[in-house]
Amino acid sequence: MGWTEVIIDTEALRNNLRRIKEIYSSKLYAVVKSNAYGHGLIRCAKIFLEEGAHALAVFLPQEAEELRNAGIDCEVLLLGGFLPDQASYAFEKNTTVAVGDWWMLEVLEKEGEALRRSARIHLKLDTGMGRLGFTPEQWEELKKRLKALKWVKCEGIMSHLSVADEKSEDSKSFTKEQLKMFREAISLFQSSGAEIFHIANSAGVLFHPESHFNAARVGIALYGGIEDPKLKQAMTVRTKLLSVKEVPPGWSISYGRTYTTTQRTTLGVIPCGYATGYLRTLSNKAYVEVRGTKRRVLGRVCMDMTVIDITSTTAKAGDWVYLLGGEGEGISVFECAQWFNTITYEVFCLFSLGASSMVYR
Repeated sequence: MGWTEVIIDTEALRNNLRRIKEIYSSKLYAVVKSNAYGHGLIRCAKIFLEEGAHALAVFLPQEAEELRNAGIDCEVLLLGGFLPDQASYAFEKNTTVAVGDWWMLEVLEKEGEALRRSARIHLKLDTGMGRLGFTPEQWEELKKRLKALKWVKCEGIMSHLSVADEKSEDSKSFTKEQLKMFREAISLFQSSGAEIFHIANSAGVLFHPESHFNAARVGIALYGGIEDPKLKQAMTVRTKLLSVKEVPPGWSISYGRTYTTTQRTTLGVIPCGYATGYLRTLSNKAYVEVRGTKRRVLGRVCMDMTVIDITSTTAKAGDWVYLLGGEGEGISVFECAQWFNTITYEVFCLFSLGASSMVYR
């Protein structure tokens, strides 16, 4: 329980899906993994499908199960694959599995034979991400193995861009190299029955039109967490002002005495801290919005409390304090990411984890 509330702007979600469809018209996987980047798995999934997404992508089999239990029966792509004891998920209706390891093929073939049913897979190829997937030196052997499988149907080829959102010449060059490798993979595996090809993520769709094959997986753009003038931040986070008091000049604030007042200052205390996702790295550098104005965080962020400067405001206990979004200029997720020294994805996830409630508007 707590006083921190996440508000999701459903029209912003709809706007963002429409924006992507302006740019990209082929098969679109709306990525709703990790509770839709903190925005709510089921609600977001339904909104994106209503606005024209063709399929959904999640990481865990359990996320796919949640979607099915909510009555969502579209195609669901399991980006993380499965663990050895979860192979049965791959045989569920309208479920496609990303396969990037040899043991997965073996387990699926065995399970398929027992069930007398085929598993639909997309081969996960590593073109430079260095995470999941078969590396280029394995591709010829992989093609041979596929021919020997009876119960595994390869419907797609996929890979993942690692620096598509970075603007340096080195990053652009690396992205071009990844795309070159992916085209080679398409030529190689088309004879294996693959018809769906996707490597583009949000940054690929927005910044690299050459990555637009006949499918794409879009995540962070749908939530307004990547720079584009037509995208809207969908998440607002607010909490209640817990305490208000004045202190004299020379008064130190919070643990470690890292901030000392230089004049008479009105302090506000908000009931959030690193235990609820408002990390200690925000100490002395983040801002919040109080009554339409930006106010600075003073001193170190604590486990459950943070001190802010509300001098020259009429704020009182119980007033809303915005950690993200707001009623005035607002706090953008891009600002927060800078203060956190991280990326927008992490900001969304952290704030949603620490919230006591989520409201859709």
